[in-house]
Amino acid sequence: MFSALAMTASAAMITKGTFNVDGEIYVTGLVTGANVVIPGVGTCLVGEACIFWQDNSLPPNNDKLDITAAGLPNGDIPAAIAGTDAANVANLFNPPAVVGASFPPEFFMSFNNAGITTQLLINFIAAGIDGSAGCSASPAAAGQVCTPPGSLFNLQNLSATSSTAGWSLSGITNDSTLTRWTGTFTSQFNTMSFQQVLGDLATNGFVQNSFSGSITLTQVPEPGPITAVGMGLMLILCSVGLRRGLRSR
Repeated sequence: MFSALAMTASAAMITKGTFNVDGEIYVTGLVTGANVVIPGVGTCLVGEACIFWQDNSLPPNNDKLDITAAGLPNGDIPAAIAGTDAANVANLFNPPAVVGASFPPEFFMSFNNAGITTQLLINFIAAGIDGSAGCSASPAAAGQVCTPPGSLFNLQNLSATSSTAGWSLSGITNDSTLTRWTGTFTSQFNTMSFQQVLGDLATNGFVQNSFSGSITLTQVPEPGPITAVGMGLMLILCSVGLRRGLRSR
């Protein structure tokens, strides 16, 4: 009985390992002029750049993602975490200034299966690294890359009629600030160059596509005993030096 209780308690928290998610993503640019309304999904207000998420169900469910069973269990992440609508995910409403700079942790993801109580809190959106010079390249061709100004997305043409988008998010968990997570995501446009994707974004105010992602949790080691001793000695030396300085006055 006691061992069963211990297993249940340990299964409620995840601190290390990798799992995969997939679903649909809706992305706006920085909204100007008028709000962007995505029917059945949400509204992005003027002055914001938004990301909305859905699962792969028919009809789809907003603010949900599917967790795939492939590769599980992994670390202390159980296979039972996987399933349809297994993750609750928060839409992101951030101005471009947030991209590439840390911000206070906020809720990003929680889990519906296996009794997992760990939540992922997001505090960093990595800036895209491909630069904007290639965004206006014409005609579309394989190998071209583009990151729109202030964007988190790295766009690359696989051919004149296909492309990918990649991005990265990261943060900490609610269980311990010593556990960090990083998510890398990819969306493939099988019939569109990134020039066409950007054209759709300009015309419609948003772009929609399927995506997949890999999220890794890593425990940051606590300071070891040698480090702790060293810090203690430093405090003692500083204290002695301060006393000597006071006595010499």
